Amino acid sequence: MPWPLNVEKYGEFDQHNDWGFVYSSVPPEASSSYEIDDIEGQIPADLSGAYYKAGPGNFEREGRRYAHVLDGDGFVAAFHFGNGKARYTGRFVETEYFVRESLEDKIKYRNVFGTQRSGSILKNAFDLVLKNVANTNVVKWGGRLFALWEAGRPYELDPDTLETLKQADDGPYEGLGTDARIRGITVDHGGQIDKLMGVGRAFTAHPHILDDDTMVAFKAATSVTDKKSCLEFLEYNNKWEVKKAVEYSFDVGPPPHDFSISENYYCFFENPFGAMDNVPYLFGVKAPTQIMQLLLRRPAILHLVPRHSFAKAMTVEVAPYFNIHNVPEAIERNGKLYLYSNGWDLNDRRFFPDSKDSVPFLGSWGGLYPDFINGVVPPSFLYETVVDLQSKTTVRHKEVAPGVVMEFPVSDPNNAEIVYCTVAATDYTSLPGTGLCKMNVKTSEVECWWAENKIFTHEITPVSKLNGEAGSWLLTLFYDSGKKRASLAIFDSEKFQEGPVCRMHLKHHLSYGLHGSFSSCLN
Repeated sequence: MPWPLNVEKYGEFDQHNDWGFVYSSVPPEASSSYEIDDIEGQIPADLSGAYYKAGPGNFEREGRRYAHVLDGDGFVAAFHFGNGKARYTGRFVETEYFVRESLEDKIKYRNVFGTQRSGSILKNAFDLVLKNVANTNVVKWGGRLFALWEAGRPYELDPDTLETLKQADDGPYEGLGTDARIRGITVDHGGQIDKLMGVGRAFTAHPHILDDDTMVAFKAATSVTDKKSCLEFLEYNNKWEVKKAVEYSFDVGPPPHDFSISENYYCFFENPFGAMDNVPYLFGVKAPTQIMQLLLRRPAILHLVPRHSFAKAMTVEVAPYFNIHNVPEAIERNGKLYLYSNGWDLNDRRFFPDSKDSVPFLGSWGGLYPDFINGVVPPSFLYETVVDLQSKTTVRHKEVAPGVVMEFPVSDPNNAEIVYCTVAATDYTSLPGTGLCKMNVKTSEVECWWAENKIFTHEITPVSKLNGEAGSWLLTLFYDSGKKRASLAIFDSEKFQEGPVCRMHLKHHLSYGLHGSFSSCLN
C-alpha cells in the first residue's frame, strides 16, 4: 500500500514490497569480493582509502523471522579506493554467537530487541546472556578495524578481507573483561567479583575521531551495588594508547547511545526513561527494550562531563525529548556551548498524546521494519541545544530547520557548522529517507537532493578532498528496491544539489545499514 503523500516530491513506494525489501537478508553473493565495473560517472582520482559500512545482514533462522530488525546479524561491506577504481568486499562478522547459530540454523540466544529462543518461555527464563550482533558501526583506528555494538565488546576484523580475528586484550578490549558473559553490568568495577560472576563493561558503538591522533570513546556498565550508570570516557592516540581517562556516573538509567565532544566537555543526553520492571525479562517473557518506558512529561537531561581538571561537571534540563544521534563536534563560543543532535519531540501530540504520561519505547519503533504508513514512527528533527556555561542554564533547545524530518547527522570535517543528513520530508511528515540534506546550522539554510523513485537514502560520510579543491567528497549508500540492488554514491559538497558525481552499482542488494566510516591509506 503506497503512502498518501506528495508523490512528486518524495516518490511513491509500497511499504512492504519496497521499504520492507531493504530489510531483507543479504544474498550469498554479497559475501564476496570483486572489482566494481558498473559505474556511472567517474570516481574522484584523489579518493584513496576504504569506506566501511556496518548493519544487520541476516534476519531469520530456522525459517523464523527475527522479532526486530536491530536483532539482525552484523554484516560489514568495504569499498577500497585507489587509482580511480573501487573494489567491493562483504562479510558477516563471525562472532561466536553467529558461528554457532549458523552451524545449527537455530536461534540459540536471546536478543535485546525481542528475538527469543524457540520453544517455551522456560528456555529463556533466567538466561541473561544477550547475543552480541556486532551490527551498529565499523571503525578503523590505529591500523585496526573493529565492528561495534553498544551493549557488548568489539570484534576485530582484517581491514582488507574483513575476516574476524582472534580477540586481543589491548586497545578497546582493555578493561572489558575478556571472559565476561554478560556486558554492561558491574559489581566491583572490574574486580574479582566481576570476574567470578562473568560480568563486564561494554564498549560504545559511537566512538568519534577528532584528529589524526585522537579518538574518543567510552566504556559503560550499570553498578548493581549503588544503582548508578558508570562511564569511563577515553581518548586514544593512533597507537591505541590511552591519552586521557575520565570517570563519570549518574543515577541509574541506560547509558547514552551517542555523545558529542567540545573543547572542554563530553556531552550526552540522558533520555527520560522510567524505572524498568525487570521481572518479565528475568522470567524470559520480554527482551530488555520491551520493558522500557518513555516518560512523556519528564525533561531530558544534558550531561556535560569535563575533559580537563579545571572544568566542572554540570547538568541542564531540556524540554521532553528523546535523543537518537549527535553531531560529534559541539562548539564552545562566547561562554556558550552549542550542541546539535537529532531526536523525537515528546510534545508532538500526533505521536505522544496528552492522555498518556508514558509509552512503551518499542511501541514507537518496532517490528519487521519501521512502520510509517500506520503512523507509529515519530519524525526525527535536528535540534540546536545552547547552554550558558556560566549560569549553567539552557538558553534554547529548538529545531534548526522546522519541519525537516531527518536522521544520521554528521558535520563537515572542514566546517563544523555544515551538517549532512538523510532527509525524509520537509513538512513534518514521518517517512523513510528518500533524499539527502546539507544544512547550515548557523543560518538554518537547507539544501535538499531527492533520489529517484523507490531509492532509499542513508548516512553520509564526508571525506576531505586531497586535490586542492574546496569541500569534501560525500559517500553514501543507496538502497534501490526497484532494481533490487545497492549502490555507493559520491557527491561533491560544493555542488550538492547537482547530485552524485559517481554511482557504483553492486551486483546485489545490501540490507539497510547503520553506521560507517572512511579510512585513508595513511590510517
